[in-house]
Amino acid sequence: MTTSTPPPDGEYHEVSDYAWTEKAFDMLEQGQLHALVVSHDGVVRSRVWGPCPGCGDDLDDQQTHTAVTNLMGDTRTSTRGTGQPSSDTNWFPVDVTCRCARTHPKTPSGATGCGVSFRVEVPVTGDRP
Repeated sequence: MTTSTPPPDGEYHEVSDYAWTEKAFDMLEQGQLHALVVSHDGVVRSRVWGPCPGCGDDLDDQQTHTAVTNLMGDTRTSTRGTGQPSSDTNWFPVDVTCRCARTHPKTPSGATGCGVSFRVEVPVTGDRP
């Protein structure tokens, strides 16, 4: 499916069309959707919350983008990408898939949300890794 219009019946549709990223960006600018990335002591965490750009239901996506791999040596590495903000910017990309509390019609077993995925780029706060 390549449209940014959710089905009128609110069914689950797994889709990551760029139009959802654009809609999420507009919602961030309007203060409807909120996002935060914090980097502290080399660990990068994000939170994106507010209405889903796809179904409008409340979502609260919280992720840790850095994994602790050597507790004795305090070495950290990323679980995807670099896991750290770019060295030349203060922005960090966060990929979100709707996992709102509602089970939409035709949702696969064990899943929640409407299936819409999008990316937001969020300014980093806290210590730089």
